[in-house]
Amino acid sequence: MSLPPTTTARRTGMSAGMDQVSSWSRDIRLVSGLILLTFATTHFLNHALGIFGLETMEAVQNWRYGFWHSRVGATLLYGALIIHPVFALLRVVQRRTFKMPLREMLQIALGLAIPLLLVDHIISTRVMAHYFNVDETYRAVLRRLWPGRALLQSLLLLLVWTHGMIGLHFMLRSRDAYRYWRDPFLLVSILIPLLALIGFMVAAREAEQMALPPELVSEAQRLMFDRDVIWAKGAFYGLVGAFVLFVGIREIRVRTTRQITVRFVGHGTRRLAPGPTVLEMFRRFGIPHAALCGGRARCATCRVLVMDGNDKLPAPGMNEAKLLRRISAPDGVRLACQIRPREDLQVQILLASRLNAGAARVLEPDDAAGKRGLTVVVADLRAFSALSERQLPRELIGLLNRFFDEMSQAITAHEGRIDAFYGDGFMAVFGLDGSPTRGAQAAISAAADIVRAVDALNREYGAALPLPLRIGIGVHTGDAITGAVENDNLGRREITVGETVMVASQLEAATRRVLADVVVSEDTIRASGRSYAGTTALKIAIRGRERPLTAYGFASAPEIARRKREDASMSAMPAPVTVGEAEAGPPAEAAKGKAEERGGANGPA
Repeated sequence: MSLPPTTTARRTGMSAGMDQVSSWSRDIRLVSGLILLTFATTHFLNHALGIFGLETMEAVQNWRYGFWHSRVGATLLYGALIIHPVFALLRVVQRRTFKMPLREMLQIALGLAIPLLLVDHIISTRVMAHYFNVDETYRAVLRRLWPGRALLQSLLLLLVWTHGMIGLHFMLRSRDAYRYWRDPFLLVSILIPLLALIGFMVAAREAEQMALPPELVSEAQRLMFDRDVIWAKGAFYGLVGAFVLFVGIREIRVRTTRQITVRFVGHGTRRLAPGPTVLEMFRRFGIPHAALCGGRARCATCRVLVMDGNDKLPAPGMNEAKLLRRISAPDGVRLACQIRPREDLQVQILLASRLNAGAARVLEPDDAAGKRGLTVVVADLRAFSALSERQLPRELIGLLNRFFDEMSQAITAHEGRIDAFYGDGFMAVFGLDGSPTRGAQAAISAAADIVRAVDALNREYGAALPLPLRIGIGVHTGDAITGAVENDNLGRREITVGETVMVASQLEAATRRVLADVVVSEDTIRASGRSYAGTTALKIAIRGRERPLTAYGFASAPEIARRKREDASMSAMPAPVTVGEAEAGPPAEAAKGKAEERGGANGPA
């Protein structure tokens, strides 16, 4: 049974309207939450100053009150205090399934629990001070709270802070820059409540020992406090009850009305009542999917390709459209968390996460995945095929084991990570845990150690080798994408991909055509902030680029140039040698001389 066209069009319009509301309500919820978190942060930092005594707390509180008790500050604070829970409840009500990750459930539970303690605190301080001129200085409030209500106030502090940190983490986790600030963010998120609790206890003990007259509470104050607490809690939880009733009625209606057919390519076909987002459908039916931001349209990991029914979906909202433009999404690609199909639909998941042991549990993408500035080193043994033909299998494998052991030590000694071994070569990444400058310096130093290690292996195995070991190393710095891929057969592996890896590989290939062990791009030299001796300027043609890449060749292990040697080399630096993609350019004389001195160890393969 299908609805009449007018009814369908009306419902489609209502759905589009709700999607637009959801789009801008997310921004309102975010802004109001940040205002409340800013107030809580200043309040808790004021608590932490109790470590230095009550006088310090009072002095800073006067400054803090100067803003939050002003007309602008009070409007922002109390407006956010009303708007944020209302729009948060609106988001919860818009859900069509309550299957969600544990951290989302925790954030919702904390949001519902906070008013139980927060209402009493607000009324006993700010409201009573306004109507009865009750003293709300730290020394007075701490005397009321300590020790009888100290535990509840400490619990309130932790609930508020945890709720805010979860929301802030959801907002930041999909941003590339968050990788660099995640550890400091974690440290600060732990230190602030910890110091606030310590300051609260220290100052409360000091206030308890002060010789102050007892605080008298009139019957009118007591009655007003009890009445306001009941009204405020009743209003909030009455609103919660109204939303729960609305959800119940909605579920009854959708289960008694028509159903639509949604085909998930590779995961079967389901029939269900219209209303849930496609992401909620994934969760309801246990279909593996990605959802890094939890369905807030802040990432594009839940995107799907709408193969049939796209023309019947509402147009993307503001936030969805902005994100789709950012990733240059082709036609038909939509965010699963933002589309609520009213008609039959066919979608294909583009970034799926697998399920563990068939359990209906969502594994979301690696939080550490992202793009950042890294230095990539690609190395390869020369003439390995000729060497393998002249060596016994057992001897060859033993030599390779020794070679890769030396390479691993050289990489890890400079805080690099080997991403791949392939036959007679490998790829390593630097700068994962530090700045790009530090990563570039470490990569060049590791390249120097690799060259020295190969020389040492030639001395050790020289009598047993039909020809000396030779190596080519390409080093390049630029943006690269890092993350983890996982497979039931291969397990979990950290990988690095992108143009930077491709350029480093082509620089390594260029070492075959110039008499150099190491070719380092100008980008890496610039990022390192250092000068190196014995370099030969080169122009390397890179596939896919119109202009050749400036690089520097080293005929031996790179060494940092001293100031005098640097000035002399800069004044006498030869013109760059251009090296094509297919043919070799004329090698530099300096590199050629060094290669001849080393018995051709650096010659082309």
